[in-house]
Amino acid sequence: MATDQRDETPEVGLLEAVWRYRWSSLALILVAAVAAGAATFFVFGNVEATARFAVVDPRSTTYLRMGVSSDSSYIAYTAQRAAFAQSAGVLDRARQLLENEQKVVVDLETLRQSVTASPGTAGGIVVITSTAKTDKLAAQMANSVVAAYQILTEADAQREQEKLLKSVRSTRTRVQDDLKRAPDGSATESSLTEALVQLQLKESEATIDLAQFGGGVRFVDQANPLKITPSKVPTNIAIGLAVGTLLAIVIAFLRATNPIGTIREVTTPTGQRHKPAQPRRPLLPRPEVNGSAPARAEYDDRPTAAFERISLPAKPPEPATPALERPERPERPAPPPPIRSWPEPPPTPKSPAKTPVADEPDDDDAEPVVTIDTGATS
Repeated sequence: MATDQRDETPEVGLLEAVWRYRWSSLALILVAAVAAGAATFFVFGNVEATARFAVVDPRSTTYLRMGVSSDSSYIAYTAQRAAFAQSAGVLDRARQLLENEQKVVVDLETLRQSVTASPGTAGGIVVITSTAKTDKLAAQMANSVVAAYQILTEADAQREQEKLLKSVRSTRTRVQDDLKRAPDGSATESSLTEALVQLQLKESEATIDLAQFGGGVRFVDQANPLKITPSKVPTNIAIGLAVGTLLAIVIAFLRATNPIGTIREVTTPTGQRHKPAQPRRPLLPRPEVNGSAPARAEYDDRPTAAFERISLPAKPPEPATPALERPERPERPAPPPPIRSWPEPPPTPKSPAKTPVADEPDDDDAEPVVTIDTGATS
């Protein structure tokens, strides 16, 4: 079966394919750019602000050691303070500071989702990171969390020191009462006097420890509220345009070179598909048939017409047999004359005999007609 070269897919260049589908390609490029800008603004539009502070080593105090006795325990203590900075109490106090000092209303759940605290790579450092729509708001939230941590930590230290001072003061009161009852110059008096001095020193050291410990922070690196982070929207829009252009070129080229898409079909009102008329095939002479003259060359749109005319030889005509040379058939005996009972009618003139035609067969199967004469007269 021959293959029609007209059905092969034509070669299409990139520029031709893009120009052919220019409007759909332009729409795809614009959609990609808008999607990139919207995703950047709504999903990746948050900015970050970071604040850091150094935790006071409790080993530098006399009475506020908090169980820290080695470097490993100090690292664990730093991790605990980072978790405390992200606790509900600290975040709620930060929310109050934002509302009272910064006039910014932020709910507690937003702070939970926006603020993270983690121990830094170096020992004794806690990093507070906050995310928001603007740099100023993110910095305000981070700084408020650090301030809330200091307030609550100092309050906890004061409570611990108050317990210690209360114990020292009650002990000093008992010692003073015993000292009043002790005889002068006795050993009891001297020992009570020495204990009273020690209690006074302990009270003063506790006061110094509380002043040194303060809010449990050695220094604070606050977030800068004046920082301006450049927007990523223009950059991502440009990236979206580039990606959309590449997709448009690829899709346009695939559509232009798709063999199914190159078949131009028209849908008729009845729902059937109709192909446009194919170009007519070249003139081919028809072969001779039974010795007759060749037919006039004409168009033949049948798919196998060219194959039949070129590859199949013409059938030679059969020789015609003359009519006179055909063998004659034996004549059948004439039937006997009929018996008639009435006078015979006058004979009808016979028509001239027809010349036998060679192509018409004799009527050998015709039955004879028999007439009975009854002798009645008309």
